[in-house]
Amino acid sequence: MTQSQITLFSKPNCKFCDRLRRRLKAYRAKAVLKHAGIKYQEYDVTVNERDRDASIYLSGVTTVPQIFIGTYHINGAQDLEKLEKSGRLAKLLEMNLGELSLDKLSDTELHKGAKDIALREYIPQSDGSRDEDEEILPILHFYKEFFGFWPNTFAYLHHWIEAYKLFVYCQNFSAVAYARENLGMMKILSAIGYSTSSAHGCSYCQVHCAATMGENSLNMVEKFKKTRQGEAVKNNPLNQFEMALAKLAGDATLNQVEETFLENIQSLASYAPGQVNVYEYITSTLLVTASFGFLNVFNDLTGLEIEGDWARQASERVGIEGGRHSAEDSNPSNLDYEIPKGRLSIKQMLAQYNIAVGDFNTYVQKEFGFFPAWIQKWTQPLQKHHAYIYAELMNERNHSLIPAELKHLMARVSAIAKNHDYLAAVEGYFAYRSATNKELAVERVRQCYLAATNQGDTSDLFNEKERAALQFAWISAQIPLITPHRFVEAAIQNFQPKELIHLIVVCSIASMVQRFVAVVKPEIEPIVNQFLSKHDLESDTLALRYPLFV
Repeated sequence: MTQSQITLFSKPNCKFCDRLRRRLKAYRAKAVLKHAGIKYQEYDVTVNERDRDASIYLSGVTTVPQIFIGTYHINGAQDLEKLEKSGRLAKLLEMNLGELSLDKLSDTELHKGAKDIALREYIPQSDGSRDEDEEILPILHFYKEFFGFWPNTFAYLHHWIEAYKLFVYCQNFSAVAYARENLGMMKILSAIGYSTSSAHGCSYCQVHCAATMGENSLNMVEKFKKTRQGEAVKNNPLNQFEMALAKLAGDATLNQVEETFLENIQSLASYAPGQVNVYEYITSTLLVTASFGFLNVFNDLTGLEIEGDWARQASERVGIEGGRHSAEDSNPSNLDYEIPKGRLSIKQMLAQYNIAVGDFNTYVQKEFGFFPAWIQKWTQPLQKHHAYIYAELMNERNHSLIPAELKHLMARVSAIAKNHDYLAAVEGYFAYRSATNKELAVERVRQCYLAATNQGDTSDLFNEKERAALQFAWISAQIPLITPHRFVEAAIQNFQPKELIHLIVVCSIASMVQRFVAVVKPEIEPIVNQFLSKHDLESDTLALRYPLFV
C-alpha cells in the first residue's frame, strides 16, 4: 500500500500513539504499524483546528489515535493490536478499501460535522417536579430529601413516563438500597459512582458524586483522585479494599475487568468493614455501577446542564469541570413546595412490580424464551425488578415508540462496539425473536453493525430511520461519549423529540446491562448458540467490528 492509504490521527506525547505496549500492556498504534512494515500519513490533531475536526468528523471519537486503512476506520490502538494478533490486519491490508481524501472536505464541513451538539437543544424539558401521580410522589419526596431538588436528568426522562418510573424504582432505588445495606456508609457509594463516571467521562455524574453529601463527598472524591494518581494521602477515607471496589467500577465501564483483579479483591477481604462477605460487596458495587451505566449514557447523550451550585463546588474543591455539560446559575428550586403525601411508599411500589412479574420462571420464559444467564447472575432479591425493567423497556409495549426488534438491534450494535461477545449474541437472538419476518430478521442481525457504521449498502435491509437509530446506538457506545453533528444529525431529522428520548433510553439500558456483564461474564446460552450456528452468525465482536467484506 502507498503511504497515503493509511491515515493516523495522533498527538505529541501520547503514550497510545508512540509504541504498541510496555509493561502495563498499554496499546500504542505507531509500533503496530512499524512492526507490520506499513507506512502511514499522520495528522497531529494539536497542530490546527482542521486536523482536529477531521479526526472527529471521520471517527466520531475525540480520543487518539484514530486509524484509517483507506476509508476503513480502526477505532483506536487497542483494536489495531488485536487485529494484528488475530491476523486480520494483514487481510484488511490486502483488500481494496479505497483512499481517504481530506482535500474533498472543506474546513466548514469538517467543523460543522465535528461540532459536539447537545440534544437537549432539540428536546424540550418535561416538568414532572409537580406531578401528582400517586406512583411518582414517592420519587419527589426522595429527591427533595436526598438532593434538595429534582435532578435535570428527569426533566428529559420524564417524557417516557414508564421509563422514568421503572428506572428510579426497579434499578436506582433497588440497587442503592441493596448497596447501602451491604456497603454501609455513603462514601463508598460516592467513590464507586465517581470512578465509573470518570472512566466513562460523564462530568454531570462526576459532579453529582462529589457534591451529593457536601463536605463528606467532596473530601472523599478529592482524596480518591489523589490516591488514584499515586499521591500519598493522609487520612484517606477509603481503605485498600474500598479503593479496589471503586477501581472495579471503572474497569467494568471500559469492559476491561481481569480475573486476576477479582482475585485481588478477594485477597483484600480483611480490610472489608462489617461482616458482609466479599461476594456481596462486589455485587453491591456492580449494582451501583449498572445504575451509573444508565445515567452516564442518558446524561451524556442528552447533554444535560449541571445544577449550578454543585458545579461550582465540584470545580472549586475537586477540579471537576463541566466540559461539554454547561452549568446553570444555581441549583433548581423545583421542589421548594409542600409535596402531597400520597398513599404509596417506595416499598409498596417495589412490591407492586414484583406482583406484576408474578411467577418468575413463567415470566422470563414468556418475555425472553429462556432464562437469560445475566439475569440469573443478578442478585437474587432484585432479579424480578431487573427483568421487569428490561422487558418493559426493551420488548414490545404500547407505551414504547420504538419497535422491539430495532431496540434489540441497537443494543446489539452497542455491545459489538464495546466488545461484549455475550450481549451481542443475546441481543441478536432477541431481535430475531421480536421480528415478524424471520428470514429478513437474520440478515438484519447479521448486518446491523455494518448499517450503524455505514459500511457497504444495507438499504435493502434497513430504512433511513432505522439506519439513523443504529448509528445513534454506535455513537452511544463510544468513550468518552460525545454527540458530533455528523453522527446524530440523521436521528434528529428522522425522530421527533419524544422519540429521541426513547432512543436514548434504549442505549442507556444497553449500557446498564453491559457494566454488570463486564464482571460476571456469563456464557452464551445453548439456545442462543444454536441460533448463531444455524444461521452462520459470527459471535466474535472483533470480527463483527472489522469484517473482511464491505
